[in-house]
Amino acid sequence: MKRIAIAVIICLLGGNVLFAQTYDNAPVDDQARDEKNLKILSNRLVSMKKNMDKFVNDMTTVYSGAPGTALYGSDVKVDIVENDKDFIVTADLPGMDKDKIDIMLEGGKVLKISGMRSVEKKEEAPGMVRQERMEGRFERILELPAECKSEGISASYDNGVLEITIPKKESVKKEIVKVKVR
Repeated sequence: MKRIAIAVIICLLGGNVLFAQTYDNAPVDDQARDEKNLKILSNRLVSMKKNMDKFVNDMTTVYSGAPGTALYGSDVKVDIVENDKDFIVTADLPGMDKDKIDIMLEGGKVLKISGMRSVEKKEEAPGMVRQERMEGRFERILELPAECKSEGISASYDNGVLEITIPKKESVKKEIVKVKVR
């Protein structure tokens, strides 16, 4: 899919370069005529860009699962706060059922927050003008700045905000050793 999109973009750029080279070599009268048509060309390029943006958006939606679920989860916003004992990760997950949220700590350092969000779609509901709320699976993977304990992790979910408290591993005492060079 990416190859097709890249090929289309290369063709468009190649045509623009060819047009520019031909334009530079044209006689002055031809340049004057072409300048009159510049507005038309500009409008066509803007239209092509809009079509390409729509094409890429449609392809992302079609090839990433169910229609309309392409990007849900990719915009999950998180904050990570570190104190002496813990990391506190706060994630915005509005509209989620807490039973459909999964949290895993892998290797003591990689936190995975995933889940499934369901939205009842009523496309033919009376008065429905626009429906942007998405449903689908999401996953957010975060690398924590230091290794953590797998015991004592706690999580709470309230008003669309998930808060995870992860205890840090006790750091190895840093010892400074002077080495003599021979």
